[in-house]
Amino acid sequence: MHFLKRTGKTLLGPLIYLFLTASLAALIAYPVFIFSHADNISFFRTVVSRGGQVVLLLGIFPLFRWLRLPFSTLGFSKDLAIHLVWGFILGTLMLTAHVIGLVELGVRGFIWTKLQTVDFIPLFIKSCITGFSVGMLEETIFRGALIGALNPISGPFMAVMVSSLYYASLHFIGTLWSTDLNLVGLDTGFRIALDGFSHLIQAPPDAFIGLFVAGAFLGFIRYLFPQKLGICIGVHAGWVFVIQTGNNLTYYIPESKFSFLVGLHDTYVGVLSSVWLGFFIIGLILIVRYFRKRSILFL
Repeated sequence: MHFLKRTGKTLLGPLIYLFLTASLAALIAYPVFIFSHADNISFFRTVVSRGGQVVLLLGIFPLFRWLRLPFSTLGFSKDLAIHLVWGFILGTLMLTAHVIGLVELGVRGFIWTKLQTVDFIPLFIKSCITGFSVGMLEETIFRGALIGALNPISGPFMAVMVSSLYYASLHFIGTLWSTDLNLVGLDTGFRIALDGFSHLIQAPPDAFIGLFVAGAFLGFIRYLFPQKLGICIGVHAGWVFVIQTGNNLTYYIPESKFSFLVGLHDTYVGVLSSVWLGFFIIGLILIVRYFRKRSILFL
């Protein structure tokens, strides 16, 4: 009975928090849209989605106070900058190798004209800023707050798995729902949010599993190095950096006989990434256990 109660809290707790933050964002979106005098419903959708992310992040602070958890549970430390750098290098190397592998298999191809003419410095700076913005937001929420809050309830393994499940799921929540501007009302934000959640059932399995395994990899880093969330942020930033750069310098080849190795969600994540990330997870755990048994400290 205790196990079922604990599992229920672990699975449903984040869902309740997610719906509460989404509802608050939907409620706020209407007055923001009215005062903005926007003439496009896409702005309303943006307010709901971006507002939801902001509320999701800011809600961590009152949530942790309510749960009586110290903010150190998030996993930040005074060596954050060093951890960010190490993580970024690791993430960049990992996904660069992945992209090179996809090119060698004929799943992606180089855009040679862009390789000759592209201004690399602005591209790298923009990709780097995007990477760290996404990494800081998503890792603080999923590997920081979610694992930090669930760990005392469920233990580390379940916390990592549940955080990975929600991490993968939120990548497929999105909407193009629209209506006439004359019909916009207080309920519009809720309709947009509900439509966004309804698309989750359409998530392609290969991309979903790929993102789940990616989340598990980051989660196990968080488990193995509890106060080094910066490594997770850096790895995530490195992945996004390579994807953003790769989108400008390479293209997807759907007719490739190995195209099944990537999902259509972003044409990077899929079967191949799930396999090699799975080996990374196993290798990481074995390496850390080896060093810890010999009391050798690193990172």
